[in-house]
Amino acid sequence: MSYRGLNLITRQVISRLTFRYSGLFTRITYPISVQDRGFFFGKRRVPRCDLKNQSIIQEDGGRKAAWLGDGPLQHGWFEGVLTTYSGIRRGPTVGGKEMLGKRVMKDGKLEWEWISYDQAFETSDHASQAIRKLGIEIGEESKIGIYSNNRPEWILSEMAIHNFSNVSVPLYDTITNDDMHYITNLCEISLMFVDAEIKTKQLIRDKSYLSSLKYIVQFNECSDDIKEMARENDFRLWSFNEFVEMGKKQKHRPHVPPTPETLATISFTSGTTGRPKGVMLTHLNMCSATMSCEEFENEAGVQDAYLSYLPLAHIYERLCLLSNFMIGSRIGFSRGDPKLLVDDVQALAPRSFATVPRVIDKIHKAVMKQVQDKPLKKMILNAAIAYKLYHYKMTGKATRKTWVDKYVLHKIQMLLGPNIRQLILGAAKSDVSAMRFARGAFGVEVLEGYGQTETSGPTTLQLVGDTRIGCVGPPMACAMIKLIDVPELGYSVDKNGGEVLVKGHNVTSGYYKNPEATASSFTEDGYMKTGDIGRFTAEGSLQIIDRRKNVFKMPQGKFVAPDLTESLYTSSSFVQQIYVHGDMEKPWLVAIVVPDPEYLASYALTKHNINGKTYEQLCNIPILADDVLRQFVELTEEDKRPRYEGVYGVHLTPVAFSAENGLTTPTLKNKRNAIAQFFKAEIDGMYKKIETSELSNLAK
Repeated sequence: MSYRGLNLITRQVISRLTFRYSGLFTRITYPISVQDRGFFFGKRRVPRCDLKNQSIIQEDGGRKAAWLGDGPLQHGWFEGVLTTYSGIRRGPTVGGKEMLGKRVMKDGKLEWEWISYDQAFETSDHASQAIRKLGIEIGEESKIGIYSNNRPEWILSEMAIHNFSNVSVPLYDTITNDDMHYITNLCEISLMFVDAEIKTKQLIRDKSYLSSLKYIVQFNECSDDIKEMARENDFRLWSFNEFVEMGKKQKHRPHVPPTPETLATISFTSGTTGRPKGVMLTHLNMCSATMSCEEFENEAGVQDAYLSYLPLAHIYERLCLLSNFMIGSRIGFSRGDPKLLVDDVQALAPRSFATVPRVIDKIHKAVMKQVQDKPLKKMILNAAIAYKLYHYKMTGKATRKTWVDKYVLHKIQMLLGPNIRQLILGAAKSDVSAMRFARGAFGVEVLEGYGQTETSGPTTLQLVGDTRIGCVGPPMACAMIKLIDVPELGYSVDKNGGEVLVKGHNVTSGYYKNPEATASSFTEDGYMKTGDIGRFTAEGSLQIIDRRKNVFKMPQGKFVAPDLTESLYTSSSFVQQIYVHGDMEKPWLVAIVVPDPEYLASYALTKHNINGKTYEQLCNIPILADDVLRQFVELTEEDKRPRYEGVYGVHLTPVAFSAENGLTTPTLKNKRNAIAQFFKAEIDGMYKKIETSELSNLAK
């Protein structure tokens, strides 16, 4: 950090303070914020609506977007684009050329290899003709599976499926065998697209559990061994290239494009609480959800880039890609390794990027770790972030063009490349300190959204210019949101919030072959129950408080929400991942913590002179767990929360929560039941220790 950079920040802060308080000594009566904005920052960005009135209350108690006024809910981002089939085909009409790309090794260098929109249309057409060759019927009665990680062929396969109004059924790359069998049989899938030979072998070996499956198309080339294995088990197998060639030789049949009401996909929930449910989403549902993108500005004639790394089996990422196809963007696929994500971002230099709070939190902690022991650099960085947050508040727009960006924040900003303009955060609650860092340091719009698989992705999105942290914005123009009381958990709409209900063009009609779950998920007036607890701010922006199923009543009669406690403790430098556990029969919360390896080692050496221990050994040292607990107690007190909302015991573990070991969903949300079962012995041990301590204190 240069002296010149510090000097520039200091001069601007002094100037800011001088003008902020100048009104105290003059007769000028204009608001101080207006003076600041006019002198330093220029014209303020005009938001979509009055940020003090973001939603309008309707007669039934629901709320809709303020900018709709008396008008009805809207159907889609672009007029007449109400199916994914037409949405993707809009891309080339507005300048889309390259469409799908991946990084491949050429002459010892990693380079992007691209497929154009025209090539994608041609390839997907051939694949759809091959599907007809198999005798699979046209229309939404035929369901076709995609069991693969993210790659161009994933999109090409779904385009082929939709060419003749068939229905795609994506399966998570990390799905359990049991859930894979269940989904395949429930949807009567006869054709499955897979990425690699390991999955083909799995399907063939599980033949006895897969009564409907007959055909497999493997994106990678097929070895002679796997072809022989398929023949011996009465499966028909092709590589993707072979399948496309087969379709090319067929007599061409004209497409039967879907209508807005045609079922587009059955998107299965990620299963945080038991067996996944198949959410039925029409083409209209999905296209309506793209209205979240109205908040972003696009440059005419410039082909945007977007990096895809969140699982395409999750509707969040599907919605992001569909939105980008509609404006002719090119989609680059990451290599699938989280450790290579930043390198892939920098190589593509995307304009937009959808991510989850955990990724932002990791970047935040990595940057702050570099200045932790350098007081001057830490002071400069914090001053720069504070200045940029103030700048955003005054102008209502993000920028990378201030002196602070040039001399202090440039290296941080280049982590996401030079072209990034928007970061969309979803899938879980964000940590406040990480959000402040992202908003201040990156110099781009960082907006939080809220939604579910059942709402085709987002149903609210924070408005550009709304500088508050912890809000997820007003309803999108395609939906309405209402809150209802949850008396058994102590929530009242008139006081502190209630369960979030959603109704609109983006909302599912129900769960596939599950009428009981469908009936229990909707109110008589057509609102869908989300199971989330929320409240509206005075400005009409939604805040998510917690998940209804995660709030429980403790023996002392108090209600607690472990998710809120987790969100508070995530700001700790100790924490890489955390699960806070509560038991309705125990008056205490306890925590399972996956500590940051580098910070834990550094702390152990500095505070306790513990050196030469492995990560696993450090996690087993009681004094370190005690120190983490002590910091958690301090954070609880600093946040002015009652003691019962904090934890009383901490267990450190080197076992990271991941989709691979079944402890998180593919979008990195904790599977609470799975974690509780996995660490049952450790949780029981913490409770026993607390009870012993309580008895000892009573005996004194």
